[in-house]
Amino acid sequence: MNIKIKSQKEIVKIVRILKNQGKKVVTYNGSFDILHLGHIKSLEEAKAQGDILVVLLNSDDSVRKYKGPNHPLNSENERAEVLSAIKHIDYVVNFDELNPKEILKKIKPAVHCNGSDWGENCIERQVVEEGGGRIHILKWQTGFSTSKLMQKIMGARLKPEIKAVFLDRDGTININKPEYTHKKEDFKLFPETVPALKKLSKTDYKIIIVTNQSGIARGYFKEVEVKKLHKWMASDFKKRGIRIDKVYYCPHGPDDNCFCRKPKPGMLLKANKDFGLNLSKSWFIGDGKVDVIAGREANVKTIKIGEKTPKDLKLEPNYYAKNVLEAVNIIIGAK
Repeated sequence: MNIKIKSQKEIVKIVRILKNQGKKVVTYNGSFDILHLGHIKSLEEAKAQGDILVVLLNSDDSVRKYKGPNHPLNSENERAEVLSAIKHIDYVVNFDELNPKEILKKIKPAVHCNGSDWGENCIERQVVEEGGGRIHILKWQTGFSTSKLMQKIMGARLKPEIKAVFLDRDGTININKPEYTHKKEDFKLFPETVPALKKLSKTDYKIIIVTNQSGIARGYFKEVEVKKLHKWMASDFKKRGIRIDKVYYCPHGPDDNCFCRKPKPGMLLKANKDFGLNLSKSWFIGDGKVDVIAGREANVKTIKIGEKTPKDLKLEPNYYAKNVLEAVNIIIGAK
């Protein structure tokens, strides 16, 4: 029996005892599928932030949800055993969700470490700060990549990784009017939309539109009208040399408590299931805070169009952009 590998119930009790002893508990999460020197350096830096380092390990199901069917190569038990052999790590605990927010609520670490690619405004920030802790951004380890290692090892046997750019509809690609847009006559594109989507269509990203359409639930228009608009929209874009791979919409109202209405990530997770996406390499472009939250909940990087979100809301995206073309340029530049 490995004394470093614990269940969530066990680690909560252990952490409580350690805190009573005055120990500073640090957490760091990840899949840690193929360990490389970059991981070791990051783990060493994480341990230096306190007395006890608890690694929160994505379960196999969790990894597949956000990295796609190629991952993981090693099972959660194998990954946990390997991590437990590293001297910087005191405990390892698995979690099944897309992100570690639930286990962080239970542990309430003094410090939670995160990679620089996600930044201080990572999805864990609010939970950690509410528990009295802080976020520490680890130094970027240049030249190390698990994905590149997998490509070297597996070569042609690996299925191509599928990634997506999710786009909000109203206010992002078309002008958002006070009245609900459900007819093609009222569907007016921003000037930047066509050049942006043409450029994006030349990449290997799936282009997926996700939109809340509560006007259906409110009785303002029928669902068939939304489907008709989206069919026309896809056809019109195709004539312009633009590829739209899928449109998802939520027909429910704010009080329906569904899982698909943004800010919940249901539509993104449905797309993930349909396409077998690597969510960690996908993006969400939207003009509202609900888009940012939905994207972060699904573990995709987010770009908010328009005004900046007040920092006290802890909802900052990974990037801001003036319009959808600038957002697409950010994505292409980050490849």
